[in-house]
Amino acid sequence: MKAVLARWLGFAPSTGDSTRDILRYWFPELVSNAILIVLPGLIGSWVTSQLGSVAMYGALGMSNSFLFMLTKMSEAIPVAAIAIIGRHNGAQEYEKCGEELGNTFWTTFIIGLFQFLLIFSGAALIFSWLGVPDDMIRVGVPFLQQKSFGYLLLFTSIGFIGFLRAIKNTKVPMIVTLVGIGLFTLFDYALVLGKFGFSGCGLYGDALATTIQYGAMNIMLLAYILLNPDYKKYFKRMFFSVFNVKQMLHLLHLSTPILIDKCTLAFAAVWLSKMITVLGPKAIATFVVVRDLEKFAMLPTMASATVLTFLVSNRLGARDFNGVTVSIRKMMLLTSLTVMPLLLLLSFKAHFFVQFFDPKNQFVDFTILVLPVISLLAIFDFTQIIFAAALRGAGDGGTVMIYRAIAVFLFMIPVTYWLSHLPMENIALKFIMIYGSFYVTTGLMSISYWFYMRSDKWKHRDV
Repeated sequence: MKAVLARWLGFAPSTGDSTRDILRYWFPELVSNAILIVLPGLIGSWVTSQLGSVAMYGALGMSNSFLFMLTKMSEAIPVAAIAIIGRHNGAQEYEKCGEELGNTFWTTFIIGLFQFLLIFSGAALIFSWLGVPDDMIRVGVPFLQQKSFGYLLLFTSIGFIGFLRAIKNTKVPMIVTLVGIGLFTLFDYALVLGKFGFSGCGLYGDALATTIQYGAMNIMLLAYILLNPDYKKYFKRMFFSVFNVKQMLHLLHLSTPILIDKCTLAFAAVWLSKMITVLGPKAIATFVVVRDLEKFAMLPTMASATVLTFLVSNRLGARDFNGVTVSIRKMMLLTSLTVMPLLLLLSFKAHFFVQFFDPKNQFVDFTILVLPVISLLAIFDFTQIIFAAALRGAGDGGTVMIYRAIAVFLFMIPVTYWLSHLPMENIALKFIMIYGSFYVTTGLMSISYWFYMRSDKWKHRDV
């Protein structure tokens, strides 16, 4: 086994971070990403589906497609901060790590506040642009407005989590997000369906549950960071007092490519939802189910990407260039061995999973026709995510931004627009062709990254 691993890595398996350490970082991230990103959507979808309304279920799904783009926005600043803080931490410059947390907090807060104000005032325009049926617009607009406040709190919580990840603490983010999802599950179930003595708020209970979730997470993370005696070395002064405009602009400059590239890929999902709406309510509901299930299957990829970002930044800070290469190959192997079985499971057990979100069998027959094919195509996605994470860890987010923008705006959007207007009686086949174009696009990204990374110049960038 070690000989096979050595041939795959191209170096001795002991080079860089050990496999045991990688798994120790990776598993908490797997749990954290499940709790923070995937499970809220799955739980919210399941609870809302129990109302038996395709209009509410579709409105939730269309909102979540847009809110997922905000989730990607919230990750941009912390990912850039990880690259900076990770290098300071690797060089044992602890006070600078604490100062960067202050800059990270204020930057994420300002961006979060901006998105809240923008969405609150523009929710009706968003739903109108998506082109969903009128009954979905009526329930979707106030829901999106209320949900956006919870996402202001998401931005700041992600900033605290980014700091902990940069100093190689993935356990506490896992625990905090576990408590957060527990609170969300409890209040979502109680407020949406009217359980445990609460009045049923329908879809809007989901938005209130999100606010409770992220509010509690902020309090727990802040308390841990400030009260942990082991972290006193990072804070010669309270990080809230650090408001260095120059450093914040540097953080914004470094994170802008990450912000654009993450939003580009997330916008691709929003664009997909817009192209799917022309196929009718059943297709809209199917899109929601497929997206939620595939986010679950891609969980190992999300965890691997987060871990690889701080592994690369720390290794580059220690000038261990061979360790960077080994870390990338180890994470690629780990991701392959965990994601592919999940995608195959979705393909062969489609009916089993879909029926949980369609208790009245209103769209299950259509969904089980398309889910197996789409799940297999999703294999093309995880490689580009791993390559992009490595480049971000090296502070080379600009390359990721450019390649993603080219693939999405010059290939995917024109192709899906043409397909959506193509006369075709087989709606299931049309759905597969439109949705599948997204994964063809991510495959093109993977090839582009691979050719770019064959040269080691990207490892020698300054941040």
